[in-house]
Amino acid sequence: MGIHVNKIAVYLNSHLSGNIFDKDSILEAYSTDRSVLKIKPRFVAIPETVSDIRKIVRFVHQLAEKDYKLPIAVRGSGLSKTGSDLSSGIVISTEKLDHVLEFDAHDRLIHIEAGLTLGKLKAILAGHGLTLPVEADPNETIGGLIANAPRDNLSKQYGGITTYVDRVEFVLPNGDLVQTSKINQKKLLQKKKQRNQEGEIYEKIDELINDYAEQISEIPINSHVGYPYIGSIRKNQGRFFDLLPVLYGSEGTLAIITEVILHVDVIPPREDRIFALFSNYKSADEFISFAEKLSPRSIMLYDARIFKTTEESGKKPSLLTRKFEDGYIVLVSFAEKPNRAKRKIKQLSQFLPKSAYMNIENQENSSAFDEFESCICSYLNCAGKAERPNIIHDFSVPASNLPYFLEELTTLEKKYKRNLEIYGCRSTENYSLRPEFDLSDIEERRNALNLLREVNELIIQFDGCIAHGLPEGRLKPAVLYPKLQENQKKIYAEIKEIFDDKHILSQESKTDYDTRSAVRHLRTEPLNRIDS
Repeated sequence: MGIHVNKIAVYLNSHLSGNIFDKDSILEAYSTDRSVLKIKPRFVAIPETVSDIRKIVRFVHQLAEKDYKLPIAVRGSGLSKTGSDLSSGIVISTEKLDHVLEFDAHDRLIHIEAGLTLGKLKAILAGHGLTLPVEADPNETIGGLIANAPRDNLSKQYGGITTYVDRVEFVLPNGDLVQTSKINQKKLLQKKKQRNQEGEIYEKIDELINDYAEQISEIPINSHVGYPYIGSIRKNQGRFFDLLPVLYGSEGTLAIITEVILHVDVIPPREDRIFALFSNYKSADEFISFAEKLSPRSIMLYDARIFKTTEESGKKPSLLTRKFEDGYIVLVSFAEKPNRAKRKIKQLSQFLPKSAYMNIENQENSSAFDEFESCICSYLNCAGKAERPNIIHDFSVPASNLPYFLEELTTLEKKYKRNLEIYGCRSTENYSLRPEFDLSDIEERRNALNLLREVNELIIQFDGCIAHGLPEGRLKPAVLYPKLQENQKKIYAEIKEIFDDKHILSQESKTDYDTRSAVRHLRTEPLNRIDS
């Protein structure tokens, strides 16, 4: 089917209050995110209303019915590490859908558009003594957080974004608008009788849960692969039904989230922190095991070599006043009443071996603790032509197996002749490796992919998951899906088919992955800045 590209832009612009762009400089700006991929879209859409999104999606769906493929990806702030917000067709940016629609401070409920950023939301809530206890880049949009459902550093204590979502409104791949809610069996039956796509979704998802009940119950809880929250759709022993969980971690492959109602919480007490440096992992692990009994806000673990790298680039954390060799740094934080937090920190400090180096937060050094936590950003950005790309990120390894995993990493370090410093949150068992690669060099790109495969083998060997903290997106399926159980792949493929039978949304992500395409779209130029 021959359709002139410029005519598409002209037609859509004549029907939208927002804009469709096909200018090359704009397309370039939306061709990268925080992943290792670069995919230049044919159009960038910046809608101003939900109606705009519906019109765009309905138009694309009509084209798909005539066998003309124009895939859509939804983009919040362009911070995806997985490439799921990139598209060779249309990138729909939610940057102008950032309004607060209603706010009830008394009941702690806020109704917002999905493009509102976490930073702006927290600023609004702070004036009322409230917050959303999620730790992420303040530029992340709320819609993006729901679509990715990340295990953030606070999720052990507060539950993460999924704990605070009451309901969402979303646009289906045919342009229909749907609102989620927890419904009883009588209302479910009414939904299933609707003669539209929403009715079909309720009917087919209900059937799928019945048909694969045993297989769904076996889906690992430590994985973000596919649609892992499918087992949470039925609630209270099946008395209630809510479509919302299937959208968690869906990466925009099923629908486009447009509005959100959130529960929010009271701002917790100011955190108190303790920093400790150990010469070996065994000592660090013993300290962490003791700290876990005290219910901390979070426990962060860092390979100390990271800070040797930042020191070489001119940024030495002032907390590290002592010259240090290779080892591990642990940062434990508590968010409780001051006296209670201080008692716990005192217990921790007494547990420390004499050989460990320690710093306890106080009024004088509080800024040094903040500076230390920001050093990861320096580490990620202190390379020259090479960069530390998001290839092996947000994976899990159980605490009991982590020392053996770290031992095996040393073998890979020798093989690939580069450091593999680990860092992450021990509380959530969510870690990253960010070695340097020069992506402009074809051999380096090949090495990066080979390292991804080999690290994934290690992660599997030690009962972890390479898509633990974030979904798999476009690149990780290449190593994930060949090892996934066939019934899981079938369940995830059926869910995609139920929502998006034309495969319009986030093409080549998750079950639609195309390894050759992902490799072909690997960036050959470094990003100007990489964030953790």
